Amino acid sequence: MSNMEQAAPRSLIFERLGGGKAMWITTAVMVVILAVLPFILPNRFYIRLVNEIMIYGLLAMSLDVLLGYTGLLSFMHNAYLGLGAYATGLFMIHIWPESIWVAMLVGTVFTMAVALPVGWVQVRTGGLAFALLTLAFGMMFYTVAWKWYDLTGGDDGLMGLPQPDITLFGLKLASSGNSTAIYLFTLAILLICFVFTWRVIHSPLGAVLEAIRENEERASFVGINVRRYKLIGWMLACGLAGTAGSIYILYRGYTGPGVMGAFEGAGVLMMVLLGGMGTLWGPFIGAALFIVLKDQLSSWTQDWEIFIGAIVILLVLFLPKGVAGVPALFNRQSGGED
Repeated sequence: MSNMEQAAPRSLIFERLGGGKAMWITTAVMVVILAVLPFILPNRFYIRLVNEIMIYGLLAMSLDVLLGYTGLLSFMHNAYLGLGAYATGLFMIHIWPESIWVAMLVGTVFTMAVALPVGWVQVRTGGLAFALLTLAFGMMFYTVAWKWYDLTGGDDGLMGLPQPDITLFGLKLASSGNSTAIYLFTLAILLICFVFTWRVIHSPLGAVLEAIRENEERASFVGINVRRYKLIGWMLACGLAGTAGSIYILYRGYTGPGVMGAFEGAGVLMMVLLGGMGTLWGPFIGAALFIVLKDQLSSWTQDWEIFIGAIVILLVLFLPKGVAGVPALFNRQSGGED
């Protein structure tokens, strides 16, 4: 291989790693705004709402890794949020209630441990079969959480979560029972996960995942082990979902089988579609839109699902790339005028 042929892939990788300066400036501004929000908003309801948006935004981003970058559809990705939440809660209640960090690690690792054999089975299929298997496994996890009353609390949910201190290198920062502290903790974990995921996606691994999404057969022809890389993408997505679940139970102090239900899974998928696939930041916009619309419409009518569905249908028809596709739409229009 010539030097020019070797330099081309490296230059492409460096271009991918160095791009998106506007995105990072916007991200920094948003992080600053979110960090000061609990100190300027007197109404704690809105702080809890933003906290929920951040958690579900992380879950939607994890699904975007799977759908937007690897091309794999999961109907019940929220089941892995539930696994992370239950594992974290059970560990803190029955084994070690003192450390949030260890509990979160246990929740994430447990979720990935469950996801590994599931993913091993699923990646041997593709397309609709893969999606249906995610639905089947998700319903199994939901049923276990609902029926295993002695362990999970059944339909009553898992309650009685301890509220240990949030520490860093032995230094006590705050109590996890403090709503402002857990909000800032959520923001910090969210930022770490976002930067980590962005780095993975904008690496050679991310390029391979995108190649599989674009043309799985051609990727296999050039020597890529498609099943292995699909499994890696699946594990990354489920690990992020498990982390979201750990934060969820720390923030709520409770979890139940409802978070693992099919309707919640459809909601997460709607968040990705609303925000835009293949962007990482789009799902956070989608999560904000979905949760705010749900909160507002449910205060007006009990049939709010009808209106949410109608809004999503209109957006899919007229804005197929979600909110993330709006800048490109304006660019095309301005280019046409020129």
